[in-house]
Amino acid sequence: MKIKMFAILASIALWAIPAQAQYKEMNKVEVLAKSNSEQQMLDGLSKHLGISSDILKQEMTANKLNFGQLYIAHAVAKAGNADFKSLITESQSKPWPTIMEEKKVNKKMLEDDMESLEKSFKKGSK
Repeated sequence: MKIKMFAILASIALWAIPAQAQYKEMNKVEVLAKSNSEQQMLDGLSKHLGISSDILKQEMTANKLNFGQLYIAHAVAKAGNADFKSLITESQSKPWPTIMEEKKVNKKMLEDDMESLEKSFKKGSK
């Protein structure tokens, strides 16, 4: 019984660690959003993602996304060579880590991209 319980807990932990990493990236964007205005966030994401701030604002509104969700959807779409709209649809029924695994997104590349985004906001605030 103890071995079976340990196996179940170990399985959950192995799934949760990568899952937590992606949600950590989303949370980092939300932290940036708290210290920047909406327009600063849209402009910064626009520059980083190469998508106009007007389009990003429309996507947020139409899909009821926060900045973290908007960022992760675009970052995964770019890294996984996938369509943004289809990823948003998928995210309604699947967690982001599952989507990333299916799209074969390199998690390290996503972390590096997030670091680059954070640095760009720090540069902009100086």
